[in-house]
Amino acid sequence: MVRKWLGLPKLVAVVGGFLTLAGLVLLGMATLSAAGYLNVSTLLETKHFLMVALVLVAVGLLDTFSAIIIARW
Repeated sequence: MVRKWLGLPKLVAVVGGFLTLAGLVLLGMATLSAAGYLNVSTLLETKHFLMVALVLVAVGLLDTFSAIIIARW
């Protein structure tokens, strides 16, 4: 029974790291938007939408690869 829960601390660290990263990004965007430095509607226009989507996918992939590395470590 002890072996079953052996990888739980790593899983908790991975999920916690992902939630911290997502929270910091969202908090930063909300702060910049509230201060008037970031206009969120411009990010959703068609000429900027592809760039924003690619950046979000790249961050997601890097976070996934780091989670896999941490989980196997």
